Amino acid sequence: MGRHLYHLSAVVDELAPAMVGMPPGGGPWTKRRFPHGPPVVEIVGDRATGKTAVLDALYAGYHAHVPTAHVDLAGPPYSAAGQTDRERLDSANASPVTNLLFQVCYELSTAPKGNSRPLSFPRLSPALLLVTAWRREAATAGPVPPAELTAAEGELRELLTTRHPDPRVRDALLRRWFTALGSVVAGLLPGVPGLEGVLQAASETLFDRKGQAPRLAWWRSQLDDANGDAVQRLFLLVQKFRRRGPDRAVVEAHLMDALLADVDGAYGPWGRKTRHPALILLDNVDDVLRTRLLDPFVERYARLARQRSGHSRAMLPVVFVSSLGRGSDPDLTPTTVEAPWHRPELCPPRTWLLRLGIPHVGDPHIRAMFSGTDYPAPLPAVVERLSGGRTGSALLLTGTAVERIEGPDPLDLDELLSLPSPDAGHPLAVRLLDQLLPDPVLRDQALAVAPALEVGAAADLLRLPRPDFPAPTPALQVRRLLDGALERPHWNHRPWPPAYGRAPLITDRALRAILLHRLRTEGGPERWSHIHSRLAGHYNPGDVLAADSVRHDPRYLHHALALGLFDSLVVRALHHRYLRSAPSDWLRDLNLVAAAPQAFDGFAPEHAPAGDELPSCPACAEQEGGAEAHAAIRLLLASVWRLSAPSSAPPSGHADRRAVLVRAALEALCTDYGRRPRPDRAYNAYIDAVAADGWIDALVNGVQAPDLPVV
Repeated sequence: MGRHLYHLSAVVDELAPAMVGMPPGGGPWTKRRFPHGPPVVEIVGDRATGKTAVLDALYAGYHAHVPTAHVDLAGPPYSAAGQTDRERLDSANASPVTNLLFQVCYELSTAPKGNSRPLSFPRLSPALLLVTAWRREAATAGPVPPAELTAAEGELRELLTTRHPDPRVRDALLRRWFTALGSVVAGLLPGVPGLEGVLQAASETLFDRKGQAPRLAWWRSQLDDANGDAVQRLFLLVQKFRRRGPDRAVVEAHLMDALLADVDGAYGPWGRKTRHPALILLDNVDDVLRTRLLDPFVERYARLARQRSGHSRAMLPVVFVSSLGRGSDPDLTPTTVEAPWHRPELCPPRTWLLRLGIPHVGDPHIRAMFSGTDYPAPLPAVVERLSGGRTGSALLLTGTAVERIEGPDPLDLDELLSLPSPDAGHPLAVRLLDQLLPDPVLRDQALAVAPALEVGAAADLLRLPRPDFPAPTPALQVRRLLDGALERPHWNHRPWPPAYGRAPLITDRALRAILLHRLRTEGGPERWSHIHSRLAGHYNPGDVLAADSVRHDPRYLHHALALGLFDSLVVRALHHRYLRSAPSDWLRDLNLVAAAPQAFDGFAPEHAPAGDELPSCPACAEQEGGAEAHAAIRLLLASVWRLSAPSSAPPSGHADRRAVLVRAALEALCTDYGRRPRPDRAYNAYIDAVAADGWIDALVNGVQAPDLPVV
C-alpha cells in the first residue's frame, strides 16, 4: 500500500478483499472468507493516525465497482461538540440518524462506473419520507408550503384521526399528498440529498401494490405491536418518532432494519453468488453516535446475519467505520492482524463489531518513511518523540526533514518545528497542531494553559479576562477544557512520575511540546514571561518569599528556569536544597526542574556570569568546597535541561561529550556527598545515577527529564 497507510495495509489488502470478494481496484470475483457474513469493522485511533486515510483508500479502490457510501460524520447534520448544539440536530422531523440514512441511500443508489447496479430502497424510503416530510399539526414555522400541499395535508390529517378510516379514501388522499409534495419537497427539506429518488421509491411501495406488496408486508410484520394495515402502522411510526427520547430510538432502529433488508433484497439467488456487496464507509463516529447509531446498527446487523445463515444467508453490506480512541488499548485487535475474526455465529451481537486499533508507529516505521534519504542518526528518535507515534504527524515531520536534508541548508533539529511544511508552507508546528486540534477555539484555549503543571495553576493563569475564555470561573473553564478535549481517552496520555502529583496539565507529551513551541516562538517574549511569571507565582502565594529566595518550591523553579533565571536563581536554589535533601529527593527535584521548556532566549549559557553580576549563593558559604558543588550542580542542570528538550538528539553513546559532562557532574556530587559526616548522610542515590541503568544509560536511550530513574 501507499506510504500513508502504515499499520493499515492488512486492512486494505487482506481484510477488505476477504469481505468484498474483490481486491481494491477491481478484479475477478473471489469467494468471501466470512461464510456467516462479514463483521462491522471499527478502526480506532488517535488523530493523525490514518483512520480517514484508510477509508479514503477503500473508497478509491471500490467505489467504481460496487455501490458505495462514504460519509464524514464530523459536524452537522450528524454531530456537534456541545450538548446544546447536539440537541438542535434533533428537530421534530429529523435526527442525526435520519440525516445519515438519507445520505447513505443517496450514495448507494448512485450507479457506480463499473457494471454493478445501484441499489433501491423500497422499504426504507416510505418510512423515511413520512418521518421527515409529514407534519402531524399545521406548520407554524419553517418554509411555507403551497396551498395545494396544505390542503392535501389537512384532509389526510383529518382522515387519520378517525377511528376506522376507509383505506381507499386514505390511499387517494395519500396519493394526492405525494403528488403535491413532489413539486416542492426540495424546498421544504433543504439540504437533504436524493429526495426525488426517495419520493419515487416511496410512491412505488405505497401505490404499486402488486409489485411492492412484499415490502409493505415487511413493515406490517416489523411493526407487529401496532394495529391496522402497513400504511396505518407507518403513520403510527411517525407519531412515535415525534415523541423523541426512547421512542425515537425505537423508530431509528426500525429504519436501520429497513436499510439492511433493502440491501439484502437487492440480490437474488444468483446475485448472492456473483455480485459484490455494497460498501458503507463512515468516518468520525463519536461517543454520542456510537450509542445512537453504531451500537443499535450492529445489533440489527448481527440479528439479520444469524437469522439468515446457511444457503440463504443475508447479503449484508460491508461496513467500515472510524472513531477517535486509543488504538493501543489492550481490548482492541491491532490493525496489523490479517485474520482477526472467527465464528461470529457463536457470539453475542457486539462481537459482530470488530474493533481494530491502529498501533503507534515506532522507530522501524519512521526509518522506512525516509525512503533512502541520508538522514542524521538521531532524527528518527526526535520524529517519534514529536509525533507521539501518530502516522500523520510522523509523515509531516519526516517529509519536512527530507525536504531540508535534500536542500542546500543543513538540518538543525532544534529548528525542525519551525521549518515550513512541504504540503502547505506553514511552519511545521502550525500544521501539526492543526491536525491534532482542528477546532481553532480549542486550539487557542490549549495554547493559553499549555505550560501549566496542574488545574489550579492554569486557573490562576486565566484570572485576567480573556476573549476566548468567557464567563465561568477560571477553574471551571479549565475543567471544561480538560473534560471536553485534553483528557479524552484518545490522547497518548503519559503523565509525569507520581512523585510530582498530577502533572503536567496536558499529559500528551507530543501535543504539549508542539503547544509550548508555538507559544514560545509566536507569542513574543512578553507573553512568555507573563505566563511563566504567573505560573511561578502560583507556588509562592502572597509573595511570601522574595523573588530571588533560594527556598522556592521546585515547581516555582521549573517556571523560573523557563524564564531564563538559570544562574541568578535556579542553580542557587538547587544548591540550597542539595544541602538539605536526601540524594533521591534532590534528584527528583532536579528531574522536575529540568523538564522546563526552553527559555525564550535559549538554554543555559556555557559559563556562569561574573560573580558580581549575580546574587550570592548562601549554600556556597555553608559548606566546605561549596564552589565545586555549585559548579557540579550547574553543569548537571544545564546538561539535563538541554538533553530534555523534545527536539534534542540523545547522546550517541557514553563517549558522547554530553554524556561525559553528566557523568562528571554526578561523580562530583557523589564524591562531595560522601565527604559529609556519616550521621548527616542518607543513602547515596548519586551512585545509582552514575551506575549501570542510571542516568547516563537512560539519556543515551532517549529518556528525558522528568523520567530519569531515581531509586
